[in-house]
Amino acid sequence: MSIRLLLIIIFPLGSGYFLSFFFRNTNAVLAPELAQAFNLNASEIGVLTSVFFLIAALQYVPLALLLDRYGPRRLFLGQIILTVVACFVTASAENFTMLVFGRAILGIGLAGCLTTAFKAVTVWFPQERFATANGMILFAGALGALSSTRPLQIILDTYGWRDMFFATGVLCAIFAVIVFFVMPEGNAPQTSSKKSSLSVYGEVLSHPVFWRVAPASSIGLAGFFTIQSLWANGWMSDVAGLNQTEIGERLLVVSLAMMVGTLFNGTIIDQLVRHGIDRSAYLAGGLVLLLFAELSIVAELDVRAYWPWVLMGFTGNIGALVHPILNRTFPRDFAARTISTIAVATFAAVFAIQSGIGFLLDFWGADATGHYPADAYRWGLGGLVLIQSLLIGWLIINLKRLSTEASKITGMS
Repeated sequence: MSIRLLLIIIFPLGSGYFLSFFFRNTNAVLAPELAQAFNLNASEIGVLTSVFFLIAALQYVPLALLLDRYGPRRLFLGQIILTVVACFVTASAENFTMLVFGRAILGIGLAGCLTTAFKAVTVWFPQERFATANGMILFAGALGALSSTRPLQIILDTYGWRDMFFATGVLCAIFAVIVFFVMPEGNAPQTSSKKSSLSVYGEVLSHPVFWRVAPASSIGLAGFFTIQSLWANGWMSDVAGLNQTEIGERLLVVSLAMMVGTLFNGTIIDQLVRHGIDRSAYLAGGLVLLLFAELSIVAELDVRAYWPWVLMGFTGNIGALVHPILNRTFPRDFAARTISTIAVATFAAVFAIQSGIGFLLDFWGADATGHYPADAYRWGLGGLVLIQSLLIGWLIINLKRLSTEASKITGMS
């Protein structure tokens, strides 16, 4: 992989995903301050956080169509500009509605950065480097997640959340100028296919490989995003009885483990495939480990332990391995649309789960100290684990068929 590609493609797009993951997770730290400043309950915090994912799900299909038509550079510039607007709106918010509006603009601007980056990978990198390049992008996102933990808390303690959003908006404006001059134009080599956009989605959604790997991958990613970006904080406080310093340490550990996992999983799978290990089998194994980490939290095996959070961070992004699987299954000019189908399913699930858990917590109600009961978390997170178990089981059942399909594609390439 050339230094030039790292500098003009991976670095700027990785920076975009850094911002995406940073802002997606800020409410895990900001939630207590926002709840106090605007008198918000668990349902409102759930909606405020998850609207990022709802808006993202709604804009992924048009984003994919634009990416496949115009390429990643133009769309990426637009995403960063929207981020600038969102930061300034949030910094000046005076009520819950303005907070939601700013969060929604963030969803339009930043949530699609990963799709843009994965599309760019299919443009400038050979197929045998897809997982490695994707892993580098995901690693940058892990750095964003890391920055949204203890470092963010230090910034908030020193300057406050409004100043943080304003300063970030200024930095993003500078970043947009740099991207304009550094990132080249480019689009994937087009095939001779003249299929309409709807027929492409129809082909993706009717392909058996999609239905064998997509459900488990999407719910795995959704479960991890749901917990990491919001309800980990609440569970650690209400169930484990940890203070904010202890919570910050564990969120930091999740992000550190995520950094290692994204870089390791993306790089190692390209090496293992050359030795006959199927991507789908590796994906299934990682999802099983993620499920075990979440189950240990729901079962409260050791509420103060670090290891479940380490394991969750390491395997949290494993579902992203679905992208190189699908990108080998379909033509290159389908890339953004195949990526968007996973993104829509994942982010719609995050919205439903995050807001659903918030409503569930309010159904149980908080005690006099503002803490929610452990039973509410058991039902909410336990339901998530149950759904994940069923879909991961479906993936495992289909591993042999997926391996056969991968062999056919390798033989034709």
